[in-house]
Amino acid sequence: MKILFNVTVESLETKINRQILVDENIELATLCEFVIVSMNGEKILMYDLEYDEVTYYSYITENVENEKNMFDLTLKDLKLTKNSIMHINYNFYEEYCFELKVEETIKSDLENQKIDFKLLSGKGYGIMDNVSPYYLKKLLDGKNKRFITQISKNKKEYLQKKFDIKETNDRIEAYQKQRKMRFLPQKYIFNVSLEGFNKEIKRKIAVNSNIIIDDFCRNVILSMNGDLFHVYKMNINKEYLDEFFEDLELSYLDLKEKQRLKIIYDWGDGWQFNVTLRKIENGYGPKEFEVLSGKGYGIIDDCGGLWGLSRIFSGEDDSWGEYDINDFDLEKCNEKFK
Repeated sequence: MKILFNVTVESLETKINRQILVDENIELATLCEFVIVSMNGEKILMYDLEYDEVTYYSYITENVENEKNMFDLTLKDLKLTKNSIMHINYNFYEEYCFELKVEETIKSDLENQKIDFKLLSGKGYGIMDNVSPYYLKKLLDGKNKRFITQISKNKKEYLQKKFDIKETNDRIEAYQKQRKMRFLPQKYIFNVSLEGFNKEIKRKIAVNSNIIIDDFCRNVILSMNGDLFHVYKMNINKEYLDEFFEDLELSYLDLKEKQRLKIIYDWGDGWQFNVTLRKIENGYGPKEFEVLSGKGYGIIDDCGGLWGLSRIFSGEDDSWGEYDINDFDLEKCNEKFK
């Protein structure tokens, strides 16, 4: 059976909407992500779904009443009928809410039986991830002149864009292929260096794509001799990764070869580790995280950052003891991850 939905954005119903045809056997997570893509959302993993006073999460949650996860659930499991309404809460920082209302249920026939998700029509280009629904409404209304004069270049470009059903369906199809690739077992080869000591302190590491992002960050810091007693964050595409992502697998970042990341550790000393993806190989490696080679001792926690580290290695500051910048032991380095 197919289900015809009318999809609207809360507070923007008349300006941004979609009509979609969906197979009842589609996974809930797949449905949510395709809806988000159709609405121009890019923070695709930040969502949950509410229906019949139950919240379904796309990640593991504690066993709480009226809360479930989406794993292994399909649209059919919700037992929707005509006029049933469910909500996708998206981008928890800007708080977008998509309402999905069942317009009708349709029996499969030769023409539509192969359809899992199809966008039939729409209005409005879509949402903006970095703008709240409140301000997006102002932007689309064009009534607040002061607000309009203050908007940035990318917001002005947004106002010039129109809904294009082919472009939107192409975007959904591209995401569908990307999503399939995300679940393939892969091994990433990274080059890691300490900013300020790029040539003297570096590591080459092999990482399985299913490693948890938080574990990846911790292991990179450990490989550089950090003690993990301080706060750390990953920076990707010049933005700090939202906390929501930390418990997901690294594959969810859809990394490409030559892509650069940055791990910032200890806001006081300000250590910055530059991480570059050099190669992607099919299949998992024998170890989830392994240092293949390296050079240089690494950092010394609480020494005062790059300035303090330079003084210790040069012998200007002997209060920490004697340290040799060239002291690196591959076997001892890999022992830390056990």
